Amino acid sequence: MRPDLAPAQAAARRRARASALLTSFVVAGLGLAACTRPTPPVGLADCYENLPLATAALNAPKDSYHFSGVKLVPPRMMARLVGHRFPTDPGAHFQPPAANLQVCAFAFTGDFPSGQVAGAPNGVSGKAAIVLVTTQRKLLFSFVLPRLPIRFSSMT
Repeated sequence: MRPDLAPAQAAARRRARASALLTSFVVAGLGLAACTRPTPPVGLADCYENLPLATAALNAPKDSYHFSGVKLVPPRMMARLVGHRFPTDPGAHFQPPAANLQVCAFAFTGDFPSGQVAGAPNGVSGKAAIVLVTTQRKLLFSFVLPRLPIRFSSMT
């Protein structure tokens, strides 16, 4: 080994380590930046765009309720659900959606007195509300229930 190459090799190694360290900081920084803006679960992006419409249907101050989650619901299932819960009077404005539309079911917890939640049948109050909205920004129906159904209670 030649003595004049040892300092040059040591300097090259230091530069390589510094470059690798800088690269790892940049990659970590980009990873943190990506984590600060979470993306919605696959298929729910259209639903999350309608969250302001769903929260407006609550007619309540923002600090009086908690958003518990959202699920896509096929129109047939949604019509069955409404018919099952309200067999005689689902509400004057309820119209089943077209079969090709997607329906988003937004779940909220809080105190919802009778008449507070838009689209809900009259005379119903409770601690949970589910607001049904199409992905084309149309309020379909709202449920006010004593508590959230099991399928929503595990969501955050």
